[in-house]
Amino acid sequence: MSSQAQEHCRKLDVVTVKGSKVPMPIYTYDAFQNQVFAQLRTPKFSNLSLEQVLRKQADDYDGNIWEHDPDLIQLRRLATPEFLNTYQHGLTAYLSGSWEKAKDHFLEADRMMADNDTGGDGPSQILLSFMSSRKWQCPSDWGGYRPLTSK
Repeated sequence: MSSQAQEHCRKLDVVTVKGSKVPMPIYTYDAFQNQVFAQLRTPKFSNLSLEQVLRKQADDYDGNIWEHDPDLIQLRRLATPEFLNTYQHGLTAYLSGSWEKAKDHFLEADRMMADNDTGGDGPSQILLSFMSSRKWQCPSDWGGYRPLTSK
């Protein structure tokens, strides 16, 4: 993944997967799915198939696409700097063991998304649920990661 693409991914958590003791960060690309886009078509007067056009676009990839492509901008319209900043503060507090502080930030991030009729922010909800199941008390042996117990 290009460095420009990586800049548009949100770090969600640090986890160990079942059977491993190596913590690894996990990321997502925030995209608001409940919207309508124009149907993909080949350009007028083109003798290429839609698949050929899309393949050519992929071959001509330029990192500036993340800032200028109208579809990508539309997909990410809810990932505002304010939302991302709020979530990041929550994640930093969570990973460092300040779960009460993390709770406030994740609740706010979830509210920000819920205000957009999205059902809230799934990643915030998952971490809130995880911390709630431990009564908001960070374990004394917290290493800054969460073990996943199933595949």
